[in-house]
Amino acid sequence: MLLRIMFVSSVLMTVSLAQAAPLQICLDKHPNPPFVYSEKIKGAGQLRGYSLELIKKVMAATATPYSIKSLSQSEIVQKMQSKSPSAGCDLVLDVLKTPDHESYMYLSAPIYQLNYELMYNWESYMTGLGVKTLAEVNKFKVCGLKSADYGVLSKTLKIHDFNSIKDVMFNIKTKECDVFVAESVAMRYGQRANQYQVPAVGCIRLAGTEKSYHIGIAKHVMDGAALIARIQQALNTTVAKELAALAEEYDITATQCQQTLKLN
Repeated sequence: MLLRIMFVSSVLMTVSLAQAAPLQICLDKHPNPPFVYSEKIKGAGQLRGYSLELIKKVMAATATPYSIKSLSQSEIVQKMQSKSPSAGCDLVLDVLKTPDHESYMYLSAPIYQLNYELMYNWESYMTGLGVKTLAEVNKFKVCGLKSADYGVLSKTLKIHDFNSIKDVMFNIKTKECDVFVAESVAMRYGQRANQYQVPAVGCIRLAGTEKSYHIGIAKHVMDGAALIARIQQALNTTVAKELAALAEEYDITATQCQQTLKLN
């Protein structure tokens, strides 16, 4: 009888420890400003960003212990897909909603949305580009980034690739490029961080290129479905008042464009 009591106590202690174990939040080593990135503050690297600050507030609101680690994207995917509760990654940020992701993750409602715009030098085209279809944009020299996934846009637009936004901005300024296909949130971050100068720009919003990003909880997490529900509740209530302040601090609000172009 004594052995049985000791065994049950041991099992209960093991379960209690498992429940108290911190949630492993995995961040991609590749910086994704202004959502998650490293910034030198008083000479030391410090992780910052809209998504990171948001999840910290959510963890505090839900009284969820956590730890943060940085890994390569391939390592994160492997660990999140694992069925083992001790895989080493339990939560990720900035996740696109796809059937593949939903096969091994519970997803929150969107925490932000991005879309592509056509940015152009306002001084060169003060009355706009005068285009009514995406195909007409090819009358201009269109520039973009080698690392970007432009999806359906690349089937219509003839995009000249550059290595960085800084390179494109230089060519926009010198009029070697007429149009930059951009997620303007990332472009504005580089401007604020003094990575490059941005001339006065106009823009055309490309309706139909919207992408929503979510918080993801691995399905190997104990009571993962309940946890994502608590996270969502915190986003809707406790943390909701702070979202606008975070969005303003990291400047992730949508750009107000002079024109909207619908993809055909």
